[in-house]
Amino acid sequence: MQAGGPNYLSAPMPKRPFVKTGGDDRQRRWKFGQNFLIDDSVIRSICEDVPATASDWIIEIGPGSGALTKQLAPRCQKLTAIEIDPRWTEKLRGQKNWGNLDIVEADAMRLDWEVLLAQHAPEPGKKPMVVGNLPYNRAAPILFNLLPHLYLCHSAQIMVQYEVAKRICSKPHSRDFSFLSVAVQNLALPEFLRKITPDAFRPRPNVWSATVRLMPRPDPVCADPLFKVFVDRAFSQKRKQMANSLQPAYLKTVTTAALTSLGLRPDSRAEDLSVEEFAGIFKILGPERPAV
Repeated sequence: MQAGGPNYLSAPMPKRPFVKTGGDDRQRRWKFGQNFLIDDSVIRSICEDVPATASDWIIEIGPGSGALTKQLAPRCQKLTAIEIDPRWTEKLRGQKNWGNLDIVEADAMRLDWEVLLAQHAPEPGKKPMVVGNLPYNRAAPILFNLLPHLYLCHSAQIMVQYEVAKRICSKPHSRDFSFLSVAVQNLALPEFLRKITPDAFRPRPNVWSATVRLMPRPDPVCADPLFKVFVDRAFSQKRKQMANSLQPAYLKTVTTAALTSLGLRPDSRAEDLSVEEFAGIFKILGPERPAV
């Protein structure tokens, strides 16, 4: 266990529903959302997509039994593994022959990334390559916890549910373009890598998975933290025209004028706008004003 115990990188852990102990793996998998990669060819392909060299630092989110860890650790200067399950952290600490392994027992949903990067970097200012097979039931909060700090990283290669991967990488005018697309692409440039069959996992999930690479933008398209609130409202009624879905926070006439001033159709829907166009409209309209 790292100095300070499992919580030194995060706030106190929330109370969790009672989960039986004593060998009930199904309960444990439910608790942590665990589906383990077992297909050697898939494991090898995912690791080959990580462009790490002997001088690189890798941070792996949710290594579990270490299927990826075992392949990646020997290839890099240091691998820092973030694992919430004490059963796996204990086993990973015993793998001395894999390479320079640094095990941190913590919840990736609530991880303090700035503390982690400052205290675990092999050298000051070193940017890590983040790799992670994100649990289906925790992928969104883990991703949104990481995104604001992605500029401090070289890249992030994550595995998520296939439908989520499509939304992350989607472009405007697509049925998959959503709040998630804009929120991610405001801070990163995504690249779809691989679609992965359910048969590559145990237990076998009911959905396909996919890997996505996120390259941090030098600067966000819009740095205002309230931009996400604005985008979320715009997509809250996706089938409606944006001037209607933004009501009552923004007058329809004002939104229509903003769209027109940017050369956009006044009847545009949220799915029709690029991240840059969203940022342009937000710049004109500003954040929501609290109700009086």
